[in-house]
Amino acid sequence: MDGIVAPPGLFPARDLPPLSRWRTDDPVLRDRYDTDTLIYGAVWSAQAKRLRVFAPRPLNLWPILRGARWLADGTALSKPKLRRFKRYATLEFDAPQPVVQLGFESEGWQASCPVQRADLAPFAGGNVLYTMSQNNDLDWVCDWVMYHHRAHGADAVLISDNRSTAYTPDDLRARLVGLGVLKAVLVQSVPYRYGPSSQICTRASDARYLQSATANFVREAWLGRASAVLSCDIDEIVASQSGRSIFDAVRNSRLGVVTFPGYWRFCDPAQDSPTHSDHVYTRSDRLKPCPTKYAWRPDGWLGKWSLMTHSLESVPRRWASGAPDFWFLHCDGITTRWKAGREKADAALSQSYDKNAKMALARGGL
Repeated sequence: MDGIVAPPGLFPARDLPPLSRWRTDDPVLRDRYDTDTLIYGAVWSAQAKRLRVFAPRPLNLWPILRGARWLADGTALSKPKLRRFKRYATLEFDAPQPVVQLGFESEGWQASCPVQRADLAPFAGGNVLYTMSQNNDLDWVCDWVMYHHRAHGADAVLISDNRSTAYTPDDLRARLVGLGVLKAVLVQSVPYRYGPSSQICTRASDARYLQSATANFVREAWLGRASAVLSCDIDEIVASQSGRSIFDAVRNSRLGVVTFPGYWRFCDPAQDSPTHSDHVYTRSDRLKPCPTKYAWRPDGWLGKWSLMTHSLESVPRRWASGAPDFWFLHCDGITTRWKAGREKADAALSQSYDKNAKMALARGGL
């Protein structure tokens, strides 16, 4: 995923969103907010004869994008169709011929980036697991995949790797291919800032653009013909009370999307190297449900709707709820704390054994 980042001082820095306010003066912490990425990447679709560019939420940088001169392999493009979403924006150009390189000119500055050609064949018909990840232990990733393969029939995986330093995208891909159960594997590098935590600014989720923009880029580039897609994180294990596959559920859903709540599960606080299978305890102070995650199908009624982290944009989650059959275990110990803000487990708090969590993990071989 290759985009365009403005050099320091050329354009104004991107403002914080309305109602967001800094909680710190620390420049290192503030730097987690993306002030200077103009676009994350672009996809050319032969089927749609369209070039679609994905950008962080522009805010005060709208005039820069709107007034720029855009080029496809050196030839000027017509004025784009601009669309604003809650966490990102797109610019769409008519492009009947393939585009290899996207050019950008503004204020005397020129830049370019490669264009991803949509390739929907590898994931066509697949039950796809999708997530964004940074430095998650490779054993965790493999356990996460194998659970959802055994319990739900996942047979393809696409991961957006966000600046991992513990291994390369090729290392991660090799481990996934080595599992021997996947029809398609793709690990793309996403080298942009994830965004601030709530300790850095108020309404921090409004200032995190990368995850939503990337999910929609991925659908445009690779997932448009998948049978169904499950969007959840490496620390999340999707359970089914009935034993039904989440992929089958979303294929049979009226809207083409199924949401489900999560519940925190914990391991023994004294455990040094926890795995998913150790998360069989509840804690009295963390009984409320987590925000939902979801599965969707590209050919569903809402298959082209804007994808968000926890559901589809502006679609009430209760419309597509798969609870109580489906829920997910949010495994507290499966984390590098890369998103920041998650507290460490307090060993002084009492924990209770949850046999339902144990049964759910066992269904997926954990």
